[in-house]
Amino acid sequence: MQTTHVRRLLGAEPTLRPTPPLSDAPAHTAWSRGVRAVVERLARVERAPLEITAVDTTVADGLRRERLTLNSPSRGAFQGTLLAPPDTTAPAPAVLVLGGKNARLEQLTGESPPDFPDRNVAEHLARSGFVTLTFEHGIGGGLDEQRRAGREEGALLAHAFALTGRSLLGALVGDTLGALDVLTSHRLVDADRVGLFGHSLGAAVALHTALLAPRPLPVCAASHLGSYPALYERLLTGYEGAVLPGILEYADLGDLYAALAPAPLHLQFGTDDAYLEPADARAAAGIVRRGYRAAAATDRLDVRELPMGHGTHVRHAADFFARALSRGAEASGASGAVGDVPAQRVHFGVAERRAVLDRVDAALASGHLTQGPGLARFEELSRTWTGREGVAVASGAAALEIALRIVGVAGRTVLVPVNTFFATAAAAVRAGARVRFVDIELDGLGIDPDALRAALDRHPDTAAVLPVHIGGIVSPALDDVISLCERRGVAVVEDAAHALGTTLGDRFAGAFGRFGAFSFFPTKVAVSGEGGLVTCANAEDAEQVRRWRDHGKSAQGSTLHDRPGGNWRMSELHAAVGTVDLERFDDTLAARRALAYEYDELLADVPGVRAHTVPAAVHSNYYKYLAYLDAPVDRALLKKRLRERHGVSLAGEVYDHLLCDQPYFASAEATRTEVGAGAGAGAGTGAGAGTGAGAGTGAGAGTGAGAGTGAGAPVVDGPFEQARWFARHHIALPLYPTLTRAEQLRVVEALRGELS
Repeated sequence: MQTTHVRRLLGAEPTLRPTPPLSDAPAHTAWSRGVRAVVERLARVERAPLEITAVDTTVADGLRRERLTLNSPSRGAFQGTLLAPPDTTAPAPAVLVLGGKNARLEQLTGESPPDFPDRNVAEHLARSGFVTLTFEHGIGGGLDEQRRAGREEGALLAHAFALTGRSLLGALVGDTLGALDVLTSHRLVDADRVGLFGHSLGAAVALHTALLAPRPLPVCAASHLGSYPALYERLLTGYEGAVLPGILEYADLGDLYAALAPAPLHLQFGTDDAYLEPADARAAAGIVRRGYRAAAATDRLDVRELPMGHGTHVRHAADFFARALSRGAEASGASGAVGDVPAQRVHFGVAERRAVLDRVDAALASGHLTQGPGLARFEELSRTWTGREGVAVASGAAALEIALRIVGVAGRTVLVPVNTFFATAAAAVRAGARVRFVDIELDGLGIDPDALRAALDRHPDTAAVLPVHIGGIVSPALDDVISLCERRGVAVVEDAAHALGTTLGDRFAGAFGRFGAFSFFPTKVAVSGEGGLVTCANAEDAEQVRRWRDHGKSAQGSTLHDRPGGNWRMSELHAAVGTVDLERFDDTLAARRALAYEYDELLADVPGVRAHTVPAAVHSNYYKYLAYLDAPVDRALLKKRLRERHGVSLAGEVYDHLLCDQPYFASAEATRTEVGAGAGAGAGTGAGAGTGAGAGTGAGAGTGAGAGTGAGAPVVDGPFEQARWFARHHIALPLYPTLTRAEQLRVVEALRGELS
């Protein structure tokens, strides 16, 4: 019997379902975020705004009624009813009311006699002073009765949705999110004081809507509590449309309610409910209580075990919303609370996450986990945004080191801007070079051509110059840098880690020098988890990169090695993430640029701060939105106050410490020895170059942890006045494609408040 099989599945302890943490609020927040992400992925909600196509307003029997015709792009037209006390003028608290499977719209709103005394919940709440909106689920009367042959329509719809990998519950949640927008935007409604009520199936919809809503919402759920195994196997009272396929691998019903914490939650169930089991409901309530206790929000949880059947205690529901939607609750953050504005937010939507999972699954099924079709696709997509052939590698640092090894910098000088990430100079050190620093110019934040000319004169053995495109800006001074290097036969390797998609004139970042090096680390504008890319001016260089990234093999698949390459490959799993992100990169760039232009306008009248002006010839990707603080602002204190007082986190600087001040380069020991490839008389290029952590080759190779002698660490050519000014005065505002207009306003107003 298949019942034996299903009992075994439901009774097993799912390995993917952690219990709500009992430790502290941060642990609960992280757990809750994971649960919500699972719900979002399984629900596959098609979010689309509802259009109001008709309104019929009447005032009778002590209530204002607006009969609405709503139109959904996916569902078509359906009916809804908004109720309000007739004397409502100022924006009032509101509740979106979701009935059970068999509830009819006119019964919920009191326009026709209810089949149960408590069915007309929307009417009761409206008479208690709330604006309510109710709409029909649309799971009755849509299928031909004769062909349905007595089968339940909702069950048939649930099975049909399952054929597409979707769920009836996800469709209902999509309608509800659209209706929530309609309610919060209504002129009679205070958008900051809106809650959700649901009974039975409606409670399941309310729960999942609250988990996916952009901000915390108070929820009242009636007659919907217990465990999925009890409801769907032991009691056989569970409804197909009330669950997400696969959810029990990750969370039971009590877990889902616990994930709502710290939002206000009222649960009520009846001891005479034929659809529930009181002991099972109590156990689920215990899970919810543990979650709210971990979130330090027990005062926002109300669980009522009542002597009733499968119904609703309307007075308890009204009292809950009166508390949760009061202005006091709003002020304390119990209702309508907004989350912090983080410095960075990496977001993959449900469709994108499914695409990543499908590609990972394809790689796992094929057994081809590195340098396969995913990698080839990643390299193909990247060319759109670099204008050159690119070879994918393990990281941006690997990209730099490989390029420098091909140039042949061991035992020679490499010039690096003093204001950049440590990895830029470290890559040169590992490649065996002697690193010297150069000041920057303040318009495009690139290498100062005058400082570079002086450095080239001081160091005639210079093998390469590494311009860095700080913050996603390709400095117009790069043309002068290229000319200086060309005249002296010095290779240019662009550190374009920040600058994918940025252009100077009609040329992309990474297409100016002999090589360009890109990073796809999670903080970058395009991500693969871990990964990098080397763009090459010619096909021969690209082939050299492929050999270096794969342990120096003389050809792919060969067992012969002609250079000490490294394990610098990008895996198919990282390529799966990267290809999905690059496929949406056009939209990513457009969003970042639109947000940056919005910041330009918003900051214009904020005292004490001014935006960095991007040079006219540059079309930046706005990896960072840079601004300058007027002296004498304490930047560290400002960041602390923005975070603690306003919930706003500024992004990291680029950079707050110059390379010459980094402990490795500043130490006296570093001026005598160098961790890296072998240097001095025995260091060379090609097959003789070092690799990995710096294991040297040749007569001059050092001993120990790869320490070589001869090259030495940078001699400080300072004082680097322009780089120091920039490092001390700039800030970086939060900027990412999912940053909202409201969040931008919050960032700017927080700055205004602290700098005024």
